Amino acid sequence: MTRYQPTRRGVLRATGLATATAIAGCLGMDSGGTNDESSDGDIHILTDLTGEQWESYWEDELIAGFESSSDASVSVEYAGMQGQGGQRLATLLQSNTPPECYHATQTEIGDLFNQGLTQPVDSVIDELESTWGETLFKYTMQPFNGDRADEMHMIPNGIYVGGVFNYRKDIYEKLGLSVPKTWQGLVDNAKAIHESDEVEAAGFGVAGTPAGKSGSDFSNWLYNAGGQTWKSAGESIELAFEKEHVMAVLEVLQELANYSPDPSSLSWAKTVEYWAGGRIAQCFMNNAWLCGPAYAAGATDIARNTEQALIPVREGADPITRGWILANGTPIIEGSSNPEGAKEFNKHMFGEEHMVPVSLLEPMRFIPPYADVMDADAYRNAEIFQAEDGVFLEKNEKIATEIVPELESPDLPSSPETLHVGTTYIQDQMVNRVLIEGQSSEAAYEWALDEYDTQISNAKEQANY
Repeated sequence: MTRYQPTRRGVLRATGLATATAIAGCLGMDSGGTNDESSDGDIHILTDLTGEQWESYWEDELIAGFESSSDASVSVEYAGMQGQGGQRLATLLQSNTPPECYHATQTEIGDLFNQGLTQPVDSVIDELESTWGETLFKYTMQPFNGDRADEMHMIPNGIYVGGVFNYRKDIYEKLGLSVPKTWQGLVDNAKAIHESDEVEAAGFGVAGTPAGKSGSDFSNWLYNAGGQTWKSAGESIELAFEKEHVMAVLEVLQELANYSPDPSSLSWAKTVEYWAGGRIAQCFMNNAWLCGPAYAAGATDIARNTEQALIPVREGADPITRGWILANGTPIIEGSSNPEGAKEFNKHMFGEEHMVPVSLLEPMRFIPPYADVMDADAYRNAEIFQAEDGVFLEKNEKIATEIVPELESPDLPSSPETLHVGTTYIQDQMVNRVLIEGQSSEAAYEWALDEYDTQISNAKEQANY
């Protein structure tokens, strides 16, 4: 096992989370500066695409290039992850100064869909598809039903394949472990790693923060337990948060917490940091994201030996899918001062000149959102994908060709209302209550059911689509 220990700043810089972690929800503007007020010529972008590389590219390439041929000016506000961007967006909406664009996952912006605060962006998508081919997983970006089912309300910048089990192949080989197919196999591996004198890494990384990774992980556990959050009921969608499956997930999380770093610390950023530092041997993570920051921080052996597989299944379960797929991107927000200018900016940002460079800023975090991008010579010949005998390109291709087919499930029910409820971090808070606050699984589950009832009612009252 490598003993390389990269610095925290180096890891976060490499993964694009440096700014998100440092500002902790405070404001960070591009060099032009801005305030909450926008004129008709301004385009205000609230984004989670942050970090030194991103910020340089925003200012020197995207904004400079667009403003040189446009009357509009662009300001970028860098928002943190883990719900911080959503808090800032809520403040802007309440002050009646909404940004034109807000980068996040579809789940994080579900409340905007539900409240009628987004505009159709089909014309933008059509133009981008003419350059880059079909939009991948388009169904994940179409939250409406009925005669609006084909409407697009989000311009994607990348795809998160969430149902991915990451493990250290070198540690597996050293301890004679095999890739687990079931939860018990995963727990056995975590215990073996924890008890080994040959390995310093923790057996598994269990996230327990009340917003962010803990809920993302929980939803993948729930699918592989045979459960789901929502189910179709005729023309409507009902809660399907069944106790049998939820309690099974909470039980396995409690067991794995015995072999994990402190779950209260494991957010997205801290998990990436610990992984690149060799402190975790197994965890769930979107795509092959862990490889990029580890490699960029100099932990080459860790990056090369980080392998991806399907999440193990609960014994005897028959999952309807093995995990989730989501797009990260932006809506054009209704009521903003320059929505048409924002559409033109997105055509610029994801058009022929910039789509590949944008995809390469965090090449392992996202799968490109259009079918032809990964096949483009400029993408495949990028330095990261030529390095180490092309191992990182192989990892991205494995995600796309081997793991995605097990996760695709366009029939999973969703609506603007269910997406709105998803922005309230109920599953995250339930996990936090059990792992961190010491509440019983039974009590936490009952709290979650009550909270779902409340938030479903709130979402129905606020629906305006």
